[in-house]
Amino acid sequence: MLRFVPNTLTLANLFCGSLGCIFAIQGHLFLASQCLWIGAIFDFFDGLAARLLNAASPLGKQLDSLADMVTFGLLPGLLLYQLLSAAPAPRPSPYWPY
Repeated sequence: MLRFVPNTLTLANLFCGSLGCIFAIQGHLFLASQCLWIGAIFDFFDGLAARLLNAASPLGKQLDSLADMVTFGLLPGLLLYQLLSAAPAPRPSPYWPY
């Protein structure tokens, strides 16, 4: 039963990343950033639990890669996209050719 603890923590990381993506798309950037930090905590503890319990598995490695891709790849990209799309457009320079 203890073998499933790291995968459960990895799934919690994936859930936080997915929920953060939904929040980012809806424009709730603070909640999305909180999901990113909570996902990072789950990511730290799933690796720690896997080493302490000696419960590494090929499925766990793939699941961890997926969770990391969503939480630390897609979610920060969505946050940056939302922040940049909400920023005012820069004024054109009078020296720009068009």
